[in-house]
Amino acid sequence: MLILAARYLLPVSHPPIRDGALLIEGTHIRAVGPRVSLRRQYPGPAVRDLGEAILLPGLVNVHTHLELSALREDVSPGHSFVDWVLNLLQRKRGLSWEAYAAAAEAGAAELTRSGTTCVGDVTATGASLAGLRKSGLRAVVYREVIGLDDAGAEQIAETPFAHLAAMREEVQGSLLEVGISPHAAYSVSPGLFRLCRDLQQRLGLKAAIHIAESSAEVEYLRSGTGEIRTRLLPGTGWGDVPPPMLGATPVQYLHHLGFLDPRCLVIHAVHLTEADLEILAQTRVAVAHCPRSNAYLDVGRTPLKALRDLGVPVGLGTDSLASAESLSLWDEIRFAHQAHGGLLSPAEWIRMATTGGARALGLDREIGTLEPGKRADLTALALDGPEADPYEFLLHEASAAKVLLTTVDGRPRYEREVS
Repeated sequence: MLILAARYLLPVSHPPIRDGALLIEGTHIRAVGPRVSLRRQYPGPAVRDLGEAILLPGLVNVHTHLELSALREDVSPGHSFVDWVLNLLQRKRGLSWEAYAAAAEAGAAELTRSGTTCVGDVTATGASLAGLRKSGLRAVVYREVIGLDDAGAEQIAETPFAHLAAMREEVQGSLLEVGISPHAAYSVSPGLFRLCRDLQQRLGLKAAIHIAESSAEVEYLRSGTGEIRTRLLPGTGWGDVPPPMLGATPVQYLHHLGFLDPRCLVIHAVHLTEADLEILAQTRVAVAHCPRSNAYLDVGRTPLKALRDLGVPVGLGTDSLASAESLSLWDEIRFAHQAHGGLLSPAEWIRMATTGGARALGLDREIGTLEPGKRADLTALALDGPEADPYEFLLHEASAAKVLLTTVDGRPRYEREVS
């Protein structure tokens, strides 16, 4: 057993505790409270005093593509969505599986250094599994599925479904969980979507899907026209495939297929009608909000207030290093705060990055707050001064450089070297 103490302890589910502490027993948190009280109640365990620091739940990054970390580039805003996708596909052709694996390992290390303890990762190769296991992070890893030949949907599904089964075997006994990710409404045929849905329901898998990310996607489903029809699909060899369902929004289309349910994470969700918002609320899906990626691709802004007003769970994701400058959720929080014009308080942004993300990934019973019975997933950041408001400090000043400690299941996964 070990007692961790700090100037401020942020349970997130309760008000901050000045001179707070928590008791870790094995992989779980046993007790939380003022340091003096906790030390009196539990005199035996050693105490590690982090000093002028803030101790809080580990951050939950609900959407990444760690295997794309090798494709880091200049991410000044204003890129065309279709141009970016075509460029990304071209750049991916030059990468080997070993390159993907090395990139994923580097990306996972960047996450732990910035205080993230749990991630939702989409992989087309499975290369992120080894890096995530080495990092000690908790994760839901979604195996991506793509294919537009509806007549050949069963044949297309064979490889990713077999790979998914192998991935599930590989993660047995680890902190990783495997899910499924049919990529998007414009890149997966109706028949393949149904096969993914059937597999998801049969195995009880979590699912993730990019949805309503761009106006090009909305136009393609509404009328079968636009850049996806004229440039993206021909550029990927699917130019002769007809639109799957004309006159629908992406949300309506996926709802029609029965794919939206409480185990589904919808990614981006930028272009939503009022009817779409109601569907997302009724089906009890969660949303991965990736504001820096949205800005980089100039696709618009997720209607965050409307989602929250309807009670839709929302977590924050950095997306990949192909569309964001870093994998630091602190950078994402600050950008989101600016992009949404101070819509939320500092405490609300931190809740979205911790317990909000845990709920979005279906892990809120285990992580996301510092409470007895929860897993000991936490991070600690150095304060610039003892009198700082902890939530204000985290919103405006927190960074990977200030992270002192990242712990997953009670085990330190990153500790800052002291010179």
